[in-house]
Amino acid sequence: MKSLGFLFSAALTLLIAGCSGPAAEQTAADVPVVRKSMESEVNKTVANLAIEGMTCSAGCGGKIQQELRALEGVKITELDFSEGRAQNVVSVEFDPAKISEKEMIQCVGKIADGMYQVKGVELIDYKGIQAARTSGDAGVRSNDFGKIFQLINLLESLTSLVR
Repeated sequence: MKSLGFLFSAALTLLIAGCSGPAAEQTAADVPVVRKSMESEVNKTVANLAIEGMTCSAGCGGKIQQELRALEGVKITELDFSEGRAQNVVSVEFDPAKISEKEMIQCVGKIADGMYQVKGVELIDYKGIQAARTSGDAGVRSNDFGKIFQLINLLESLTSLVR
């Protein structure tokens, strides 16, 4: 009976030790941020947060996603978790006019007394293909079609006058 109590006590101690993390709050200045720009079908901004300290997808990953989705400006979160990996990734689609990657880093660092730490951020600004095409001279813009039809009508009118 004593050995059962000892095992229970040891298991409880390990469980508590496994759930406690570093007490120091993470600052966003400590985290490297890589910025990229890519073409896409739609305009959106995504932050891929490389997070250390996750031990499971449901509990750890679910809690991190829940806390991030509660922030104003966060639209969608997605978890890329693999057991045993040192850092797992939470992708966050967000509105940069309402929230910054620094605020997301601080949010993650406050969960479970600092158990989770963001070790890096890949910030991707997706530019819609339509926006990219209309911003330069490449391609025909929709308002050009009206001008083309006006030119065709003018040519038809001139042709009928000549006959």
